[in-house]
Amino acid sequence: MRSLAVLECQRLDVDPRPLFVPSGILVSPGERYGFVAAGKWKDGWRSPCGPNGWRGWLLQARNRLPGHRFFLLCGTVGEALAQAFPIGEQREWRVPEAVGERSDRQLFLFANDWPSCYHNNRVVPPEQGGPLTVTITRLT
Repeated sequence: MRSLAVLECQRLDVDPRPLFVPSGILVSPGERYGFVAAGKWKDGWRSPCGPNGWRGWLLQARNRLPGHRFFLLCGTVGEALAQAFPIGEQREWRVPEAVGERSDRQLFLFANDWPSCYHNNRVVPPEQGGPLTVTITRLT
């Protein structure tokens, strides 16, 4: 794990099956990052979708990031949801000051889903528009 230099980028595929996908990037309070995601992943029986996910209306209340779409690309600092945030296709994000109090400052990514339903998530092959990839750039 390491910190990115200002304007350095890292690209990675995001597997929708683990609860937390490690990025290998260490973040510190006040830093700003840009995220750009593309490609597809699949939730159980549904058609493949992109990083903005799909609407489940009232069912979204049970997602790990409640009230946000299913399969929305999300991030968090450390393997906990206290610092979780939505990303989708594109997002700028400033690392909150509270992160400085954490011993684990690694950035993790995840597909927003019910905690008990990651077993049926699937990586989509290239011929169907996958995998879902994200480029993370440290802006400041």
